[in-house]
Amino acid sequence: MPEEKLRCIFCNVDKRNHILTNEDGIVLLDDPVRPGHVLVGGHEHGSGLSDISPDTASSIMRLANRMAKIIVKTTNAEKVYVVAVGDKDKHFHVHLVPKMEEDPKLGPFVFGEKGWVSFMPNEVEAIKVERVTSLLKGES
Repeated sequence: MPEEKLRCIFCNVDKRNHILTNEDGIVLLDDPVRPGHVLVGGHEHGSGLSDISPDTASSIMRLANRMAKIIVKTTNAEKVYVVAVGDKDKHFHVHLVPKMEEDPKLGPFVFGEKGWVSFMPNEVEAIKVERVTSLLKGES
């Protein structure tokens, strides 16, 4: 087994962190930031969303949806944020993080002027945006 898979928290599940495994994937606890924060990954090892099959991506979201319903019910969360980062664990997964009513909205921390987008170039090159948009639409 490649070294990356040997260190992978989804390929080598620590029973202490294991919550659930079913046909859709695996749910783990890994340094939760609050009660209800879990990780949901698929059975297929791939570092990013573009590295896994459409079936695995669907399975992950199906399982995340099931877990989110349980999290909202048990924590009284307003909703559950779904976040995919992948900087630490190189097995595509999503974090489910309960958003409580009193919590600030996450959007400004991502898209606000002091948020994550502040690390990106100030000007978006329109020609590149148009090109990527055309490719996403299936145009060549």
